[in-house]
Amino acid sequence: MKKLLSLVLSAVMLLSCFCVYASAYDSYYEEEIIAEDIASAIKSSSLIISGTTATCKSSYDDTDSSIYSVKAVQTLEKHWALGLFFKYNNAEWEKTVYTDSLSMTNTESGLVSGTYRLKTTFTVTFTNGSTETIDVYSGEKTIS
Repeated sequence: MKKLLSLVLSAVMLLSCFCVYASAYDSYYEEEIIAEDIASAIKSSSLIISGTTATCKSSYDDTDSSIYSVKAVQTLEKHWALGLFFKYNNAEWEKTVYTDSLSMTNTESGLVSGTYRLKTTFTVTFTNGSTETIDVYSGEKTIS
């Protein structure tokens, strides 16, 4: 049990080194996967909680004419322990657009007490067939 706990703590510490905060949208980006082509795009992942309902909003906006499509996968995550978050109640949504701009909003009701965040994974496909992916996280919100 001690070895498992030690392994989990080591993984959490290692993963936490890869995150930086970006002030624009109360979101942070996993720095190591920001690619030059999509780093300048405006990306947001926003979580609003009212009562026991979460409203999940994500957007991507770029002016790059070489973009073929943008796919976003929203995942509502709940804090478990030791800084670890896991998908809550299969709350996951996906949208793909064949343009350089995407906006999506989804809701999840019946939340229980705890701390939540929204993870949005953006995958951009370019006209030359290459793809780039970035994860954007909302700020954390807590229900008592």
